[in-house]
Amino acid sequence: MAQILAPSTQWQTRITKTSPNASPITSNMWSSLLWKQNKKVARASKFRVLAIKSDGSTINRLEGLLNLDVTPYTDKFIAEYIWIGGTGVDVRSKSRTISKPVSHPSELPKWNYDGSSTGQAPGDDSEVILYPQAIFRDPFRGGNNILVICDAYTPQGEPIPTNKRHRAAEIFSNPKVQAEIPWYGIEQEYTLLQTDVKWPLGWPVGGYPGPQGPYYCAAGADKSFGRDISDAHYKACLYAGINISGTNGEVMPGQWEYQVGPSVGIEAGDHIWASRYHLERITEQAGVVLTLDPKPIEGDWNGAGAHTNYSTKSMREEGGFEVIKKAILNLSLRHQDHIRAYGEGNERRLTGKHETADINTFSWGVANRGCSIRVGRDTEKEGKGYLEDRRPASNMDPYVVTALLAETTLLWEPTLEAEALAAQKIQLKV
Repeated sequence: MAQILAPSTQWQTRITKTSPNASPITSNMWSSLLWKQNKKVARASKFRVLAIKSDGSTINRLEGLLNLDVTPYTDKFIAEYIWIGGTGVDVRSKSRTISKPVSHPSELPKWNYDGSSTGQAPGDDSEVILYPQAIFRDPFRGGNNILVICDAYTPQGEPIPTNKRHRAAEIFSNPKVQAEIPWYGIEQEYTLLQTDVKWPLGWPVGGYPGPQGPYYCAAGADKSFGRDISDAHYKACLYAGINISGTNGEVMPGQWEYQVGPSVGIEAGDHIWASRYHLERITEQAGVVLTLDPKPIEGDWNGAGAHTNYSTKSMREEGGFEVIKKAILNLSLRHQDHIRAYGEGNERRLTGKHETADINTFSWGVANRGCSIRVGRDTEKEGKGYLEDRRPASNMDPYVVTALLAETTLLWEPTLEAEALAAQKIQLKV
């Protein structure tokens, strides 16, 4: 993960003035991406209204309207309400007009949707209520338009089962947790697939590229596939106010990573979900399929994870390494609880190969990427810093992972006997 010095301002609580030079992301930005696959991607990409000119070229008749700036004519703007669907991984959204400016999510109206169409409610009682929780600028529409991260409740005000944000907010509002100001830096890996065949971008259809090695952080048409998507996503996140801190090509060709953080508390989950929505929209425009599967290609290929860097105030202060070791001890005792919460299909990724630890065995080490928990050399040298939990899968729910780390290390207390046995087992002196 790229070095990050301090968390950003909590962007989601306010909206700053949009730059007059900024423009929304549009379909004509993708010409450099759709190189040799142009004809195939054109068939798979979204519907467009085109007119044929006399010279055989085409005009996108909708482009002018899509880019239309309505701010000189109305104070109204569009809010895109975003929520997590029934699988716990999919993102859904719909739009509504807002008549006056807002500076906080609480100023936005609640809304509802048909939960029976997202796998979140029965057909005879299908109404689910959206509560606005975080606001971001909208890079797709530009102007004063916004994106709104929401969580979902029954009409009686109870969180629905897929609403993991509610429980996370309870944990982060605990005074013990608030006093420790938990920071998170999440490394979100993802894989880009060709639309028609669901095979990684840049791979020969039905075949394989050369072995891993040349692709990590590489440049070149034969080694880097999908850079335009990664760069567009990076800029869109910065425009929106997402606390994105870096990006890089990954070990498997067609796979990328971006980092979000450090974020404080519940902000970490809000920003990861917002960033995933941006990525879904950008790949939609590019005619490429996004997958967060933790092991999209079986065999001698790296999986996709969401390594989560974590620290508390006590870890970042003098003597913090001892606090980190105590946290590692607690994490070892709740290893299976964390594994169950860290993403579907993770057993295909956590095999002890390809920079992972075995899913059934907890381990920790300094600078060891084959462990469950990694501690950096700088942290060991300075005696303070952070730890990296390398177990979460790429499809994990960031609300669940961040809240569970805080709960295990700050709120959960094992017995002294259990502590002593665990310390001996993982060779940890506390």
